[in-house]
Formats: sequence, C-alpha cells, structure tokens
Amino acid sequence: MMGWRLETADRADIPVSFNPGSSSVVADLQELPSTVHSASWVAPLSYLGDKVSSYGGYLTYQIKSFGLPGDMVLLEKKPDVQLTGQHMSIIHEEPNNPRPDRLYHVRVQVVEGNFRHASSSAPVSREELMMVLSRLEGVRLRGLYFTETQRLSLSGVGLEEASATGSGRRAHHVEMCACPPGYTGDSCQGCSPGYYRDSKGAYTGRCVPCNCNGHSNRCQDGSGICINCQHNTAGEHCERCKEGHYGNAIHGHCSVCPCPHSNSFATGCVVTGENVRCSCKPGYTGTQCERCAPGYFGNPQKLGGSCRPCSCNNNGQLGSCHPLTGDCIDQEPKDGSPGEECDDCDSCVMTLLNDLATMGDELHLVKSQLQGLSASTGTLEQMKHLETQTKDLRNQLLNYRSAISNHGLKMDGLEKELSNLNREFEALQEKVQINSRKAQTLHNNVDRTTQSTKELDTKIKNVIRNVHILLKQISGTDGEGNNVPSGDFSRELAEAERMMTELRSRNFGKHLREAEAEKRDAQLLLNRIRSWLENHQVENSALVKNIRDSLNEYEAKLSDLRTALQEATAQAKQATGLNRENEKTLESIKRQVKEMNSLQSDFTKYLSTADSSLLQTNTLLQLMGKSQEEYEKLAATLNEARRELSDKVRELSQSASKASLVVEAETHAQSLQKLAKQLEEIKRNASGDELVRCAVDAATAYENILNAIRAAEDAADKATSASESALQTVIKEDLPRKAKTLSSDSDKLLKEAKLTQKKLRQEISPALNNLQQTLKVMTVQKGLIDTNITAIRDDLRGIQRDDISDMISRAKSMVRNANDITDEVLDGLNPIETDVARIKDTYGSTQREDFNKALTDADNSVKKLTNKLPDILSKIESINQQLLPLGNISDNVDRIRELIQQARDAANKVAVPMRFNGKSGVEVRLPDDLDDLKGYTSLSLFLQRPESKENGGTENMFVMYLGNKDASRDYIGMAVVDGKLTCVYNLGEQESELQVDQSLTESETQEAVMDRVKFQRIYQFASLNYTKKATSSKPETPQFHDMENGNSNTLLNLDPENVVFYVGGYPSDFRLPARLRFPPYKGCIELDDLNENVLSLYNFKKTFNLNTTEVEPCRRRKEESDKNYFEGTGYARVPTQPNAPFPTFGQTIQTTVDRGLLFFAENQDRFISLNIEDGNLLVLYKLNSEPPKEKGVTHTVNNGKDHSIQIKIGKAQKLMWINVNSKKIRIEGEIFDFGTYYLGGIPISIRERFNISTPAFRGCMKNLKKTTGVVRLNDTVGVTKKCSEDWKLVRSASFSRDGQLSFTNLDLAFPNHFQASFGFQTFQPSGLLLSHQTEANNLQVTLEDGHIELNTRDGSSPIFKSPQTYMDGLLHYVSVINDDSGLRLLIDDQPLKNNHRLRHLSNSQQTLRLGGSHFEGCISNVFIQRLSERPAVLDLASKSTKRGVSLGGCSLNKPPFLMLLRGSTRFDKAHTFSINQPLQDTPAASPRSMEVWREAQSCRPPPRAQASHGALRFGDRPTSHLLFTIPQELLEPRSLFAVDVRTASSRGLVFYTGTKSSYMALYLSKGRLIFALGAEGKKLRLKSKEKCNDGKWHTVVFGQDGEKGHLVVDGLRAQEGSLPGNSTFGLRAPVYLGSPPSWKPKSLPPNSFVGCLRNFQLNLKPLNTIAASVAVSPCLSGSVEKGIYFSQEGGHIILANSVLLGPEFKLVFSIRPRSLTGILMHVGSQSGKHLCVYMEAGKVTASVDSEAGGILTSVTPKQSLCDGRWHSVTVTVKQHILHLELDTENSYTAGRLPFPPASTQEPLHIGGIPAHLKTLKLPVWKSFFGCLKNIQVNHIPVPVTEAMDVQGSVSLNGCPDH
Repeated sequence: MMGWRLETADRADIPVSFNPGSSSVVADLQELPSTVHSASWVAPLSYLGDKVSSYGGYLTYQIKSFGLPGDMVLLEKKPDVQLTGQHMSIIHEEPNNPRPDRLYHVRVQVVEGNFRHASSSAPVSREELMMVLSRLEGVRLRGLYFTETQRLSLSGVGLEEASATGSGRRAHHVEMCACPPGYTGDSCQGCSPGYYRDSKGAYTGRCVPCNCNGHSNRCQDGSGICINCQHNTAGEHCERCKEGHYGNAIHGHCSVCPCPHSNSFATGCVVTGENVRCSCKPGYTGTQCERCAPGYFGNPQKLGGSCRPCSCNNNGQLGSCHPLTGDCIDQEPKDGSPGEECDDCDSCVMTLLNDLATMGDELHLVKSQLQGLSASTGTLEQMKHLETQTKDLRNQLLNYRSAISNHGLKMDGLEKELSNLNREFEALQEKVQINSRKAQTLHNNVDRTTQSTKELDTKIKNVIRNVHILLKQISGTDGEGNNVPSGDFSRELAEAERMMTELRSRNFGKHLREAEAEKRDAQLLLNRIRSWLENHQVENSALVKNIRDSLNEYEAKLSDLRTALQEATAQAKQATGLNRENEKTLESIKRQVKEMNSLQSDFTKYLSTADSSLLQTNTLLQLMGKSQEEYEKLAATLNEARRELSDKVRELSQSASKASLVVEAETHAQSLQKLAKQLEEIKRNASGDELVRCAVDAATAYENILNAIRAAEDAADKATSASESALQTVIKEDLPRKAKTLSSDSDKLLKEAKLTQKKLRQEISPALNNLQQTLKVMTVQKGLIDTNITAIRDDLRGIQRDDISDMISRAKSMVRNANDITDEVLDGLNPIETDVARIKDTYGSTQREDFNKALTDADNSVKKLTNKLPDILSKIESINQQLLPLGNISDNVDRIRELIQQARDAANKVAVPMRFNGKSGVEVRLPDDLDDLKGYTSLSLFLQRPESKENGGTENMFVMYLGNKDASRDYIGMAVVDGKLTCVYNLGEQESELQVDQSLTESETQEAVMDRVKFQRIYQFASLNYTKKATSSKPETPQFHDMENGNSNTLLNLDPENVVFYVGGYPSDFRLPARLRFPPYKGCIELDDLNENVLSLYNFKKTFNLNTTEVEPCRRRKEESDKNYFEGTGYARVPTQPNAPFPTFGQTIQTTVDRGLLFFAENQDRFISLNIEDGNLLVLYKLNSEPPKEKGVTHTVNNGKDHSIQIKIGKAQKLMWINVNSKKIRIEGEIFDFGTYYLGGIPISIRERFNISTPAFRGCMKNLKKTTGVVRLNDTVGVTKKCSEDWKLVRSASFSRDGQLSFTNLDLAFPNHFQASFGFQTFQPSGLLLSHQTEANNLQVTLEDGHIELNTRDGSSPIFKSPQTYMDGLLHYVSVINDDSGLRLLIDDQPLKNNHRLRHLSNSQQTLRLGGSHFEGCISNVFIQRLSERPAVLDLASKSTKRGVSLGGCSLNKPPFLMLLRGSTRFDKAHTFSINQPLQDTPAASPRSMEVWREAQSCRPPPRAQASHGALRFGDRPTSHLLFTIPQELLEPRSLFAVDVRTASSRGLVFYTGTKSSYMALYLSKGRLIFALGAEGKKLRLKSKEKCNDGKWHTVVFGQDGEKGHLVVDGLRAQEGSLPGNSTFGLRAPVYLGSPPSWKPKSLPPNSFVGCLRNFQLNLKPLNTIAASVAVSPCLSGSVEKGIYFSQEGGHIILANSVLLGPEFKLVFSIRPRSLTGILMHVGSQSGKHLCVYMEAGKVTASVDSEAGGILTSVTPKQSLCDGRWHSVTVTVKQHILHLELDTENSYTAGRLPFPPASTQEPLHIGGIPAHLKTLKLPVWKSFFGCLKNIQVNHIPVPVTEAMDVQGSVSLNGCPDH
C-alpha cells in the first residue's frame, strides 16, 4: 500500500500516512475546506504500465470514511474507479454506496461490460479496454463520499494479473497470441526489441523498426528517439559520435579522440591522416590537449591523469600554481582576511589571463634566446626600461582585475539581497491577502455587531420608555389621564406578592429531573431516528437513482412516442392522400366497368356476328357436302365410262385408225384450251384473298386438264402409229385396275373432305365475311367442272371404233390427271388446315360463354375491391409500424468476394523461397482456368540445395507434381536424380523424360544461390530452360533442352475435381509415378509463374509437416525494379490529395493488348476513364448531367514499347490535358475532386455502377507519379511487383463477325511432317477457323453447322467432318497432323484418321490466316510446326495483320470469379448465357442479306442502364413461363440448377419439372424460397432462412445430388435434406421457369411469381434450349415510365386490321432510340400497298408503296437521336404529298399515291416486321431497339395493350426511365 496518495479535484495533494498495523493508508481531512467535495486515491507506479494480463481479473479495495454519522451526508454520485491510458479515460460506478464509519468493500471485474467512457458515457469495447490496459497510465479510486468526513482510509488494494507461474484460478479471459514479427506480449500489445510504437496506425499504433543506425535496440514510443546509444554514439537516432569521439556513426564507428592519448580531454577532434586537431575542454590546452591551461595543474599525458584547478586564491594573479605539482607560486598579499576564499573571475578576465600566459611563455622563450646573446650597455638599458614598463603594465592589470573582482562580489550580494526581497515580498503579499480576507471578515463582523448593538439600543430605549410610562401611571402623573386606580393597585400588588411567595415556595426539582429524563429519552429517540434515516437514506438514494433512471427511460420513450406520433400523423396524411388517390382509382374503375359493359354489348354483337358467320360456314359446309356428292357422282360416271370404254375397246380391237377423227380431236382440243383459259382467269380473279386462295387450290385441276389437252394433241399426232398396238397397250396398262385405283383415290378424297368438314365445324375463321364470295366462286367453278365433265363424257360416247388409239391415250392422260388432281387437292387442303390451326391458336376457344364469364369475373373483382378498400386503408398504418428492415447478406457478398480475392492475390505475391526439411511439402492453389493449361503450359521456378554438410548427402529428391490424383496419366513432374534435375510429363499414354547435364547448385540457406528452371509445353512438344546460379550476380548461360512426347495425344487433361499441385513433398496416401517416387525435397524452392500468372508457394491449400510461421524462409538476392505487372484481372487503388489546385498524374506503360483500362477516377455520378481502344488512347468522361462523352488520339500504344502518359488537371481553368508521347488530348469542363483513383482496372461495383465494359489492363507500368510524388502501389489486386519475360506474349484473340488475323512469310515447313494446332470458342454455327497455305497446298479448318470440317484446295468434299458439334462456347482444341502414318484430325484429343496425305510441303514459305467467313469467337494457343525454330506457341502480336480482331483475351469469357458457390467445383469461364437469347423470332441473316442490309449502329449505353442484361420478367400472366427441353447429355443423377432471382413478391412458382406424383419445384412462400421434392408419395421441403423478396438479386442453387436435396442462397445460406426412405427423383424434360399451364400438384402455388430471372444453368452449364415462351418480357430495373420497350434481342407487335390506310392518313408517335437503325412502324401486308417508317444510320425515313410505284422522304437530324430524350415523329399523307416531321425538322415529297377511295383496314406492325414480310423491298429489316409511346393514327390513340400478337423480347409494362 506504500505510494498511494490522495488528491483533490484540482490535483492538490492531501497529506497521508501509512499505518503498518492495518496495512492501510490514512488521510486526515479535518483541515480540509468544507467546499472540497471530491478527493481520489491515486495509484503508484507499481499498479501502472502493461496490465493486459489483468483482463478478466478483479480490482479489489477497501475504504472507510471516519466521522460522526449523524453529521455526515452522502455526496452526489461520481465514478468509483477511473482508468486512464492511450488518451482514453474509462470509468466504473458501483451500484451501491458506502455507509458512514463502515468499511466498504469493492470488487470490480476488469471486463468491457463494467466500464464506459468518461467523456461520452458510451460503452467500452473490448479493443478499447485492451488498449487502456496495454499502457495503463493512471488508476484513481474515489475517496470522499460524505460531508463532514474527518479521516479516510484505503487498504487491501489488489489488481489481479495472469501469469504462467500463478497459483490461482485459470484466467480464461486472457489470450495468448502468436505475434507477427515486431510484436510481443500475450496480446501482441508490446513492441519487440528494436521496434517502437508508431501512434499513427490503428488502435495503439504499429510497431515499426527503430532507426538507430545499429547502435541501439531501444527507442521511445511515438517519437522513435533512440535510447542508450552504444558504440560511442549520440543523437536522436545515434547518428553522430558522442563528445570526445570522431568517426562516421551512420556508416562506420566512432573512436576516442587521441587528445592526448586514450584520455579524451576534448569535446571533439578532426583527424586527417596523422594530423589531429582537438577542441579541448576547459582547463586543457595544446594541439592535443596534452598540458594544463593556466590556473590548472596536473599531467594529462599520464594514464589516469587530468587537470585540476589551482587552489591558491591569488585573486587572479598570473602563475598562481605550478602546472604539474599545483604548488602556489608568486603569491601576493590578499586583500581580505586569511580565511576568505577567492571568487571566480569572469570569462573576460580568464581570456585575458590566458592571453597573458601565452605572452609569458613567449617572453620566457625570448628571455632564453636573449641569454645567449652578448649584452651591451644600450641593450641592457632597453631591457631594464622594457622590464619596468612590463611591471607597470602588470600592476595595472592586477589592479583592474582586483577592481572587477570587487564589483563582482558586490553584484552577487545585490542579487542575493534582491532574491531575498522578492521572497519576502511574496510572503508579505500572501500575508497581506490573508490579513485582507481576515480584515474583510472582521469588518463584516463589526458591521453585524454594530447593527445588533443599534437594535439592542433601540430595544433598551423602548423598555426604558415603557417603564417611565408605567411609573407615571403608577404615580398618577400621567398627563393623559391614564392613571392606575389606587385600590386596584394595592390589591393587585398584594396578589402579586402572594403569587411570588407561592412561586418561591414551590419546588421544581422533580419536574426538572423529569424534564431532563424526557430530554434524554428524546435525544435517544432522535439518535435512533437519525440512524434509521441514515440507513434508509442509502436505500432511498438507490431508489432515487432507479426512479431517476426510470424517469429518464420514460422520458426517452415519451420522445420516441412523440416521434412515432409525428410519423403516424405523417402516415395518416399519406393515407389520406392514398384515400384520395384510391377514390380517383375507384372512379376510374367504375368508368372502366362502364366501358367493359359497353364492350360486353359490343362483344355480344360480335358474337351474334360470329353466329351468323358460323351459319354461313355451315352453309358452306353443306355446299361442300353437295360438292362431295357431285364428286361421288363423278366417280360413278368415271366407273361407267370405264365400263363403256372397256366394251368399246373390245369392240374396236380390230379397227383401224381414221385420219378424220384426228382433225375432230384437234378441234375439240382447241375448245378445251379456250375453256381452260377461262377457268384460269376465273381462278386468278378469285385468288386475291389469302383464305380464298387456300380454298381455290382445290380447283387447280384445270391446269391438269390443260395438260391433258396438250397430251391429247400429242396423242392425235401419234394416233396412226399407235393403233396397231392398242390392244396390247390395254392389256399391258391394265386399265380396269387403274380405274379401280382412281375410285379408291376418290374415296380417299372423300375421307379427306369429311375430315376437313369436321375440322371446319370446330373452328372459327376471322375472315368469315369473305367466305360468301368464295362460295360463289366455288359454285361457278362447280358449273364449269360439270360442263367440262359433260363434254368429256359426250366425247367418250362419240368415239368410234376407229378412234381406239386416241381414246386410249386420252384415257391414260385422264388417269394420270385424276391422280394429280387428288394430290393437288390434298396439297391445297394442307394450307387450309395450317390456317385453321393458326386461327385456333390465336382465338382459342373464344365462345360467348367465355366472354360473359370473363366480364362477370371482372365485375365481381371490382366489387370485392371496392368493399375491401376501407379495411385495407385501416391496416396500412399497423403494417407500416410492424415492418422492420430485413438485412440481406447478399449485399456484402461482392465485397467479401473481393476481399477473398485480395487475400489470395496477396498470398500469390509473396515471392520468397520456402525451405523444406526433407519431410515437408505444400499443395499449391491452382488458377481456375484449367482449360488454358490443356494446350499450353509454362511453369517457372527456382531451386537450391543446401551444402553437403547441411544436406547430409541426399542426391535423389522429389520436387513437384502437377496432375490428377490418379497419377497414371496426364501430369507434369520434376525430381532431383543423382543431384541433377529430371523433368517428366505424360499426356495420357507414355512418359517423356529429360535430365539436365548440370548438377543442382548447392549454397548456404541464409544467402541462397538458386537455379532457375523454366518448363514450357505446347501440345505434345516441350522444352526446358535451365539457368545455373540464376540469382547470383553472375549467372551462367542458360541451357535449352527439347523434349517430345511420342504418343498420339496432344493435351494435358486435368480434372478440376481431382487436380493437385504438390511442391516439395506430398501426402502419405498419395502414390507418385515411378520416375518421381523419391523422398521429399530438402532445400529451398520458389515458384515464379504459371502461364504468365504469378504463383507463390504461400498461396497453398494445405501443408504437410510444415509450419510456415516457425520455419524461417530462405534469403536470396533480388534486383529492385519499379515495374508493376498488371495481369488483366484486377486493379490498383491509389489515394491522392483531393483538393490540390493542379493535380498531376504520370505513368509509363508497355502493352500488347488492344483494349484495357489505364486510369479511372469518379465522384458520385461523374467519372473520367482513360482507356486503350483498338490500340489507341480514348478518354471517356462525364463531368455534368449530360451523357458521357469521349475523345481520342490516333497513336498506337500497344506495340510493346514504352509510352509516357501524363494527366494534368487545371481546376481553375476548367481544363484537363492528357499527353501521350507527343500527342495531346484537351478536355474542357468542371473537373470534380477525387481522393482516390484506380490504375489498370476498377472493382466490380464501380464497373456495374457506371456500365464500364472496357477490360482490365494487361501489361507493365512504371514511373508512377502523382501530385505529391512517387506512387507506391500498396492496395492492389492482380498486380505484381515485376514484369516476367513472357508478359508480352499474346496467345489469344477475340474475333468479331468477319474478323481476320493473317501471318505471312512464316518459316519453312517440314518436308514430311506438318502440324497445325489451336484452341477455339464460339456460339456461332459456321465460319473459317484456320487457313494454312503454301505454294502448292491449301488447308482449311472450318465450322459448318457446328461440325468441324477439314478441306484442301484440290478436294471437292471434306476430308474429315466431326460427328459432334462444337458451338457451345467452351474451349475446344483442334490439331491437324500429317506424318508418316498419314493425315489425322484431333478434336479434344479424339482422332479422325484416313489414308489421305498432304503433299508439296517442302521448300515453301507458309502463310496462315485465322478467322473469317462470319466466324465470331476466340482463338488461342496457335502452333504451326516450323523448320528453323523450336516448337513454341505462336505470338499473335508478331508479324501479323488484323481486321476486326482484339488481341489479348477472349470476349466470351467472364472476369475471374472472386468466390465460388458452396458445393460447386469451378465455374468454367466460357459459360455465358443470355436467358432471352433464344426468344428471337427473326431468322439469322444470310450472307446475301448481310451484304444488302446494314447492321444497326448502336447508341452508347446510358451511365445507368436500367434494363437488366439477359434478365426476363415473369408474372404478367398467371401462367407466365419459359419451357426448356433438356439435352440428353445433361440428364444425370446429379441435377443442380442455378438461377438469379429478383422479386418483391411473397408467393409464386419459380421453377417446376416433373409430374403430379414425382416433381421438383422452387417457389416463394411468405417471401422465403422453398425447394420442394416429391417422389413415390414422399416429400421434402427446404426453406431459406431469410426472406428474398427485397427487390435485390439473389443467386439460388438447388437440386438433387444423389440422395440429398440442396438449397443454397447467395452462396452463404445452405440447407440439405433427403427424401424419406432414400427415394430419389429422376430429372425429366421438360423444365419450366415460371408456372406451367397444367400438371402441378395442389401443394404448389398455382400462379407464376412476379419478378425477374437470369443466368439459368444446369450442372454449371447454361440452358439455352427454349421450346416455348408465354407472357415473358425483358426485365427492367429502376423507375419506368409509360411506353413500350423493345430490347436489343429483337421483337415486334402486330395489331391486326387496326389502321385505315387511305388517301388521307396521319401517323404520330414518339421514340427514344438505343440504336440508330431499325424499323419503327409498318402499315400493310401487301407488296403493292404499304407504308413504312424506319431509321437508317440515324436518318429517319418514311416510304409509301402503291400500285403506281413508291416514294419516300427522310430527315437527317442535326443532333444525334442518341441523347436520351423523346423525339416526336409525324407522317402525313394528304393530296398526293408525303410529309415527314421529326421534332421541328420537316421533309416533303410530292408524288402520285393512287390509294383506293374506299379505305381498307390494314395490320399495324410496331418495332419490326415478321419474317414473311421481309420479301418486301425495304433497305432496313432490323428490329427497333429502344422505347416508343403515344401512337396515334388519324388522331385516334392506338390501344397497344390489345395487340393481337407480341413476338420476341418486348415489354408492354413500361420503358426504363433514363
């Protein structure tokens, strides 16, 4: 308890004493002023410092307040314990209070829950408490609790600490941390020796190394000033030599100054060679301080010697003592007493004495010189005179010195007196103040006494006056007559005397004793009451505190209630507004009900019309029945004719021909020909209408009749020659049998007619009004047929026996024509059946009952809504109060993924060798893109072996293994065999091995010298580059070794599920290949890169017998470089000064890619982006509310050379300059402030916010500078601190449509061996992949309908054609190999062979072309075997010319994923899918159409595009859905679906497949996603933990993997379960997104959910086989406005028979395009009568086509239509003038427009035209992309919602507002 002290609030100490008996500290407070109400006990240093181990322990103490309990009153509540440290003060308050004169025990646990901040009363966190304990600077305990306290005592103070040797309870709260370098302590709260605490960091600051130049390992926290500098150094950082030493403290050491020897009597010295100049201390003199100065004596040159002051007190006389012995010499009598000491002389006198001593020495020297001379008389006289003058001068100087000394003594006395006077004055001033206060108090007392005296004097005077009055009254001399009666007076006097006597006789002793006893009892009672009050006062104080807290709480609740009332008032107002809006809505609904009633009447009329049409149809069918009967009669007539013909054939079998019959036949043929022409004219006139044409096809037999006539003419010509063989012909041709065939065909025709009749009775045609005309035409045609048949029958009857040949020929023709008639009638009925089916699909079963039922349901719904509105409005308030915001973990998923990627990226950047001990190893994490490793593998690493004495002579060691866990095939490995490196690789059949000639370098581990190994493989060829001592200052020359795998495989097939990468060692259960089966490595290994990606051993999955925190890594020499390699996957975030007046940024770049983002800065909705586009610099910027703008400069920067870029911003000038080499870009505008900018790329969140599509930069950056100086990249992702030698290599390219990449004059090909290999990705079915040409040979690899074909110049058909298709967007590898075994084609290592061989390959240059013929996709890892070079991958940027090609990366690949879904393997980067891509109803353009029509020119997307790309909206109808067919290859037992969902709906079906008894479904219920599985009557339901109807995107993975069902939401919330009895569900096609129309179990929601879906996948593969789409439209995010949205995927709307196109016509609408080419409006469906409005390259054109020809007019706007605003388009036809108006710009064209006077109803096509109209002569056929609204035709709004047909991706629900 020693050291505790007591302080008041103003830090004044109160005397304390220590009581050994009670081991307590006691303080007497009786002298303390009564105004002091606060005193605290302050802890000594033993309780302070590092007390982290006290966390969770207890602070205990005891206090006592001494005094009279009755006088002591409890003071107000204050903190009981206060801890101070790290600029924080935290306090603790005990819930109870002590009692007067009682011992008070306090026990506080040191945890964060017991403390709060003294300044803000905020809770203390664990981190803050640990910070205070780590440097505890003060502990204060409350001491004063009561007034009138006489004494205080403190005892038993203890602060528990945890230690390893403690004997108490276990300290569970104390942590033991494994600290990083530089930190020490249980919680890493301290800095290790050699480090100090920098207060600038987080919490208590970072521990940074001391900068003491190696002379100290301790320095002050905060400042870094070094403590206890060693090695003779001094200074804040030991940067200089301490006094008396010389040397270089920073780079060398400090030595003692030789002044004179090792005794350093100098403050410093300068040593140049052997010359030494010393700066001597006082008392020493000489060049090396080798002697004592005057006034000092001693021998400095002696070891241990020094100079001491003379003690002769000679008052300044020269030569006061001997310089060696100290004996006094030449003493003069002292001025003072013998005991008086001589005072010190001032500095001036000392300087003068030194000079005189020097002069004395010189005089002694002169004297010694003169003693050797002969003295003459004159000389002696001069010497005497000089001596006399010298003595006089000496005496004067001594007198001067004496005078100065006397004055100095007087001044010292005066100073002492002055200081004494000051002290006395201060004491006097204090006394004066005290006396003044006393005098003031006395004066106040005197005033009060005087006042009291005056009051007493007045009272005395009053008494005297009253006595006088009484005496006068008694004596009767009262002048006023107030005399006292005499009788009364005597009587009263006697009474008074009696009373006095009685009073004297009474004894009050007893009463006095009783009163005193009562007083004592009352005093005791008072004391008891006081003690009772004191006891209850403590309880009441706690109760008061509780009541006060309760009141505060109630007050807070009242304020909350007041706020809630205010919100309720606001919501009530809002509800009132909603009521008004709902009333308006109700009125609108009532109006709509009236309109629907009127529509109902209209529908009734339409139904009556339909009934009449149906009657007409029945009439038509009856007529067709009659026609059928006529056909039957015709068949009977034909049978009769057949019999007559047979009879006549038999009768005329012997007749000869007659020429006259031929003439008659010709005449009859001419009449028949005329009749046929008349029938043809009737047909042409009646076939104008489409439906009529379908019916007229049944009458096309007349053409056959015409053919029969012509055949009859031919037969007449040959009648003579054919008459002899008539009988034989009849027998051979078997005419009776053919007549039977004709009869059977007629029966078939009858059946077809009956079937048609049945179908027509079941269907309703939209064009029933026109069928009457068809019936008339049919009647006319029937009459003609009857006439024709009668004529034919008459002709048959008129045939004579001599006409046998002619008759036979015509009979043949009739049989043939009858068959043709039957076929053509059937062909004519087929389109009728098709049209009937189309009519059925369009109108469905639209009967009168359905219309009435729909109207009745709508009316009932309106009535129910009207009744429920009041209840709904009353519940709005309660619902609003009950709703709480739901947290959505998916909001942070992107950030979590980014942090994970940063951590992995940081691990990859640890370029430090790892040391292996012969038992350890690591499994390294591989990149996600394993497909790239199939064809090309480049691995670089460094190796070192310890020296033999460390190594133990180990020669055979395992190095690395990259391959599948099944090590029998497909792997790459390395090992050390007999001290030399051996490399082995296997591509599936056999191993290839190579051993390096040189032994592996042995070196020390601390300064390791390492060999560099670089393994490169391109298909089956490999090479090894070995550089010995690569990390030394003089590396040896690299050696190259070539390898070739002799098998037929070319790819390294790594299974993502089973691939491993072991380095240094391997797990015990893993079996290595035989050639790698050696003990683990002993030595150091460092990974360098894998396929140009930096890789580190510290980015490991797991370790084997290795603790990286304990094993010290190897050290090796590294060259420093300021280059940074950007891998094309990340970015660097750089902070900068936000308010600099002239910000400047600079960088030097090297790159070979065509596109990349260099610099990006943003603030809110404004940004600046410096990009590389097509190899040139382009600036995209948005500085205000206008759309983004761009500026560029034509200067190639992707040639791999240095290009310096500087960005300067002048805010005051509102200018920005961007300089690249000698080119300059100047941008004007208000430049915004930004505190952070990005280099090389941007995070995903910013990319999505600003819709930036430019990929990340790939290349080198150096010389990075900003306004404040050089840039150091610390916050990076995908950035390495070096540029590898292979970074310029470009292995991949993206090809746009018709893009092409050509290489000319490649090296010579091998004479008998040829190989061309490459990888490709595409979604397109056709295109040229590779064309290889020599002087005499041309080889092409193409894609035709998804099949790969190999062709040569001299072959008409393909040599090879793959059976499978390869247009799935995945990476596939193709190799064409020609060798001694023949020609073969390998596709993904699957061979196609034949005996064909290529010829003429020798002695010719090779030319290579990649892409072409509409190929669109990516090509990578190209290899061409060449004669003069080692096998290597082809650099696509070298010696190439390109068109429509982007080098460096594949546009089909997504950016690398930052985190994978739980339970998944790796996502393939080629898996891209647009869910609405298959909805395009427009057929693919043919090459011819691509040449005729131009491609659309797209506008730049807005900064915040509102349409979610690739997403579709469901729920516009209850059965809204997409139907998918599952390919057979995806039907697996493991079926995991994935889809992104965004909805605000609480219920609805999302996904369904199966039947009622066996199904799989995903649906929403109460806002949560539920996965349901049913099989064999058993069910499984998995529910998401949180609601997902928050309007945000959620990624859902669901399905069945074996017996288990899975549900994963946003990758973080997972549910699993199994069906009872281990039942399983077998996936079957089809699969529905949304709600299927039927076959759903009753337990599932009946309707589709309302929301959006995207990225639908099965087993990580996109599903794009959409079979049907119902009520699905593009998904729009953000706010929408009125209008129609046509997406980029294409679509259009058809309104049938809704427009009157006549001589006077007006069309008005508004557009906001997103592309500058597309059809806006099209009226009409015939080639001779239509109107079309379209855009072509930004120009708006209106064209009209009529029978007399066509005219057009156009308007080219002054500003682009891509400005995000609405533009009005007006087309007018009036008085033969076509007028087009675009906003305020007009265009007129006059011409003849002979539309018929009677206007006709025409269909209106909006946004595009169907495929069957694309035969019209239009320059544009592409669908419109953008928004369209306010359509009016002839001043009447067009009801788009009543569209007959909506094709493609069109949204009628609104247009995105941007």
